[in-house]
Amino acid sequence: MHEMTRLAAPHIRPKGDSQNAIYLGYYFNLGFAVELYLKAYIRNATGEDVSVHGHKLDKLLKVAILNGFNFQKQAMTRIVEIIGSEHQTYKYRYAEGAEKFNYIEQIDLVEAALTSCESGMAHLSIQVST
Repeated sequence: MHEMTRLAAPHIRPKGDSQNAIYLGYYFNLGFAVELYLKAYIRNATGEDVSVHGHKLDKLLKVAILNGFNFQKQAMTRIVEIIGSEHQTYKYRYAEGAEKFNYIEQIDLVEAALTSCESGMAHLSIQVST
C-alpha cells in the first residue's frame, strides 16, 4: 500500500485543479498503508489482536501512541485527522461523493510519515500461520 502511494503521488494535482481518478487510488492506498503500519506497530508492542480496531485510524493511532509510537507523530496525526473518517466508511473504495473528499495539502509530509514507519519498523518479521 505504501509503495502504491509512492507511485501515485506525482500525479496528484494541487487542490482546486482538475484531478483524475488516480486521486481515489492514492487516498485508498494511503489509508490502508497508515492502517497497516499502525496495526503492525500495535501488534508488535502489545501482542493484541489488532482486528478489533477495524478500519478506525483515529483509534489505532491513539492506541499506538499510548504504546510509544513516535514515527513522525505530528504528520501521522494530521493524516489521520484528514482521511480517517473517509477511510473508515470506505468512501475511497466506492468513490461516493468523490468531488467532496478532504485533501492533504502538504503531500510531501505523507511520504515522510510513511517512510518513518517503514524504517522504524523494518525489524518486524512476517509470521504466517499454516
